[in-house]
Amino acid sequence: MDNKTGQAKGFGFAQFNNEEAAVEAWRKMDGCIFQGRLLHVLPAMGKRDNSIDEFELSKLPLKQQRLVQKKAEAASSTFNWNSLYMNQDAVVSSIAQRLGISKSDILDPTSSDAAVKQAFAETHIIQETKRYFAEHGVDLEAFKSKRRGDTGILIKNFPYGTSAEELRHMFQEYGKITRLLMPPSGTMAIIEFAVAPEARAAFKSLAYRRIKDSILFLEFAPKDLFRADGTRGDYTENSGAVAPKPSATDLLQNETALEAVDTTTLFVKNLNFATTNEQLRGLFAPLQGFISARVKTKPDPKKPGQILSMGFGFIAFRTKENAQTALAAMNGYVLDGYKLEIRPSQKAMDAAEERRKEDKAKALVAQNTKIIIKNLPFESSKKEVRTLLGAYGQLRTVRVPKKLDHSARGFAFAEFTSAREAANAMDALHNTHLLGRRLVLEYAAAEPEDAEAEIEKMQKKASSQADKMAVQKLLGTGRRKFNPSGEQQEE
Repeated sequence: MDNKTGQAKGFGFAQFNNEEAAVEAWRKMDGCIFQGRLLHVLPAMGKRDNSIDEFELSKLPLKQQRLVQKKAEAASSTFNWNSLYMNQDAVVSSIAQRLGISKSDILDPTSSDAAVKQAFAETHIIQETKRYFAEHGVDLEAFKSKRRGDTGILIKNFPYGTSAEELRHMFQEYGKITRLLMPPSGTMAIIEFAVAPEARAAFKSLAYRRIKDSILFLEFAPKDLFRADGTRGDYTENSGAVAPKPSATDLLQNETALEAVDTTTLFVKNLNFATTNEQLRGLFAPLQGFISARVKTKPDPKKPGQILSMGFGFIAFRTKENAQTALAAMNGYVLDGYKLEIRPSQKAMDAAEERRKEDKAKALVAQNTKIIIKNLPFESSKKEVRTLLGAYGQLRTVRVPKKLDHSARGFAFAEFTSAREAANAMDALHNTHLLGRRLVLEYAAAEPEDAEAEIEKMQKKASSQADKMAVQKLLGTGRRKFNPSGEQQEE
C-alpha cells in the first residue's frame, strides 16, 4: 500500500513453506495473465534490516543514541504513561490565560499551596478535555481498554499556543487526515488517518520530534475510540470514574432463595427498574385477597431528592391461601420484559433479621466514604491533602501516616461525609498529578464486621507461628546465623 494514497502499488509478496514449492510456483505463474494483466514473478530478497547494532550505536553521541532508542521503542511498544497525560506548563498557561493572570501568580514559590493550585488546574483541564471529546463522538470508555487502534494517534506534550493547523500541517504530509480534535485548552489532541499505513508512517517519523521548545509525545489511540454511529455523548462528572463498590442494598437483589413458610406476604424479585408501584399494583390487584403492592426503593446517590428501584418488592394478601394461589398463578409472569420470580416472604416473620440486613447495608454504604490516596509525594503535607480533597466535599478525617523518623510513607487516608462526595473526588482526581506524581485513588479496605472474630483469628495465627518455632527448635531445623569464622549458631 502507498503510504500517501492508501492504494495498492501493483505488486505483492508470497511466501511458501519450502523452496521446492516456491520454485514450482515461479515457473508456472511467471508470464500468466491475471485479471487482464500479465504477471511477472521474480525471486524476492529478504527483508532489509535497518536496525543499528550495538557497536555502530556506540559510535554515535549519547544524545543521538537515546533518540534512536526512543524511536525504536515508540514504534514497537505501548507507552506506560497515562492516556490523559498533559504538559504541566501547558496546563498552567491555559489556566493563567483564562483567568487573565500571569503564570507566576499560580506558581508562586512563597505560596504554601502552589502544588495544590497546579493539581486543581490540571483536574479542571482534564474534565474540560473529557467533555469536549465526548461531545465530538469520542467514547471515553475506550480509554479503559488496553487494546490499541491503528489509525488514531494521541498527540501530547506540545507547547501551549500550538494551533490545530500547525499540527495538521505537520501530519498531513504522511497521508489523508479524516479528523483532528483539539480541545479549547490546547493541551492534547487526537488525529485520525484514513488508512493504517499512513498513521504508522506518521507515528514512526514524528514520535519524539522536537516542536518549538518541547518534545512531541505520541501514542496510538485506543481501539474503537470513536462511536460507530457518530453520535455525540453527554459527559457527566462520573464519566470514566473508578466504579464504586456496589451498595449493600443492591446486594439484596442477589440474596439466596428463602425456604417456603406460611405467610400472607410474597417476595417479588427480577423486577424491571422502570416498573413503578402503580404498575405492580395493577398487575396483582385483580387477584382475590389483594391488599397492597410495593416496589423497594433507595435514594439516588447522583440525584438528591429522587429515588431508584432496587429491582424487587413485596405483595400482601389477606390470607395465606390467597398468597399461595397468587404465587402459583403469577410466578414466571413477564412484566415490562422481565420474568418475575416470586416466593414466600419471611419479612413479616423475622423483623429482627430484616433490621440486621439494613444495619449491614448502612455499614457497607458507609465504607464507600473512605478512600486511600496512593503514590502521594513525600513532600506533601496533611494540609495540602485536605485542601486538595476538600474541594469535592466535606471531610471527616484526613490521615497521613508517617515512619518512625517522621517522614511520609507515600499514602494517605481520607473520609468524606457521604459516598457521593467520595465518588466525585475519585472521579475528578484519578488522572491528576501532584508535585509530578500521578495520584492513585482507591476505596479503603473494609473494616472487619466482627471485631471479636478478627481478634480470635489473629490469636490463632500467632499461636500457629509460635508452635512452628517450637518444633523447629526441637528438630534443630531453625534458621542459622552466618558466622565468618565458620561456626553457625541457631537464632
